[in-house]
Amino acid sequence: MKQVLLIAWREYKQYVFSRGFLLFLIMFPLGVIGAGAAVGFLENNKPTRHFVVYDQTGAYTAHIDRELERRHMLSAIAAWDVYVGVSTDLDALVDSSVPDVFQPGPVNERRAQEFTAAGGFDVARENIAPFLKSLALPFEMPRPSFQRLPLPNDFSETASLAEVEATLRPYLLEERLVRINGGSPQPVFAAILIPEGFGPQDDASPAQYWSRNLTDQALEIAITTALDTALRREAIADFGLSEEMLDDVVAIDAPVAAFRPDRTAEDAELGLQDRIETALPAVLTYVLLVIIFGVGNLLLTNTIEERSNKIVEILLSSVTANQLMMGKLVGIAAVGLTMPTIFLFGALAMSATSAGQENIMAVAVASLFSSNLIYIYLFYFLCAYVIFAMIFLAIGAVSNSLQDAQSYMGPVMVLVFAPLPLMVMVFQNPNGVAASILTWIPLYTPYAVMMRAAADPPLWEILGATALMLAFAIFLMRIMGRIFRNAILQASPPKIRDVWRLAKNDGE
Repeated sequence: MKQVLLIAWREYKQYVFSRGFLLFLIMFPLGVIGAGAAVGFLENNKPTRHFVVYDQTGAYTAHIDRELERRHMLSAIAAWDVYVGVSTDLDALVDSSVPDVFQPGPVNERRAQEFTAAGGFDVARENIAPFLKSLALPFEMPRPSFQRLPLPNDFSETASLAEVEATLRPYLLEERLVRINGGSPQPVFAAILIPEGFGPQDDASPAQYWSRNLTDQALEIAITTALDTALRREAIADFGLSEEMLDDVVAIDAPVAAFRPDRTAEDAELGLQDRIETALPAVLTYVLLVIIFGVGNLLLTNTIEERSNKIVEILLSSVTANQLMMGKLVGIAAVGLTMPTIFLFGALAMSATSAGQENIMAVAVASLFSSNLIYIYLFYFLCAYVIFAMIFLAIGAVSNSLQDAQSYMGPVMVLVFAPLPLMVMVFQNPNGVAASILTWIPLYTPYAVMMRAAADPPLWEILGATALMLAFAIFLMRIMGRIFRNAILQASPPKIRDVWRLAKNDGE
């Protein structure tokens, strides 16, 4: 046992105290933060899409402007809520005289109307100012996603749709640009052509959306929504309702609360913690997959390096092949557990800086420790690790270089990643057919059970599949262990047809 622990400590120290591992621990959280900041920066600096509208009816341009203004207002309120949550003390804000509409809340039509009626963002800034933190930056309105441009000067208002199309085509192809209010020329992202016969009738002429960009459909969706709303308003107006009454109808949002039937009436309503608990198994499964293959590659490259450099011969002069194998397994497993442990302590430190139901990090950590997920994760991590680590060890033992290992790794990777497309189905329907099938396949049992952990799968199915997985892991350890012991000292790597002979030979 002492020799196994010595080998394990050697493997652990070799990686955990290396510059690369320490750099990874520093770069990973910085990378996550940087990626989030980059996404936010790119989203905030996304170019405004400029478009033109040719409306032969003269009735729908205002509806398009109104829809785009509504969307911009909702996005601005969402940005305001984030700003208030980060830049103020929410507890003090809740107990203050600041109107509720200026505090974080639901982002919907009614709140947008109430926000505007209360004075808009200028009044909101004045109300929030006494509660801003010392280093808080002023709130800036998000840039509008879309802006309608006037039609080009060479455009004729009496032109037909075909003539309009011919006139706008150079602008849509960016062969010509439009100058906005004397500023820099801008390309025309899209053109909307509304013919005279447009309407809700089956034989009506359809509106036309012209754009060279087929991937960004946000403007097309907004235009379609605007025209749908306009036609519905016309239909409702035919019943004698005024514009104010129509606005009140549009602002209606159905209050919907979600409940779980397996709880008492007092605790049945779902909150933020319930949503996080539902997502945690998927997150932990992803972490499990990344770590297993990260440490598996460590085992593979380390074994190949020691074999090709004859270091393994020196090690085997002091320990047996079994002790070497077990020491490697224990040491690299400790490396695999070190990474999530450090990140978990980092999450604990972050969650300790602020508390409350809106602190997602604090709620996530509380959910993790208030459930059995962490114990399930540890158990299935060890099971998955043993299964795949033994495969990587055996491949490393029969390879003199990474190039030799590639002939084995290709089929292994195909086998391992085959069920990934089905994992979405498992997450959405954790007790469905796909989930049950993957649960009973020992290679995939750890991932399938982790994905199903929060959905109360049948206990007999989990126990049966786990027992099958453990039997498979023991069988795999015996087979791969024989390959490791018999091949690790061979001068030349065995051919693929000889691997089975090594697996049958139980001699050391």
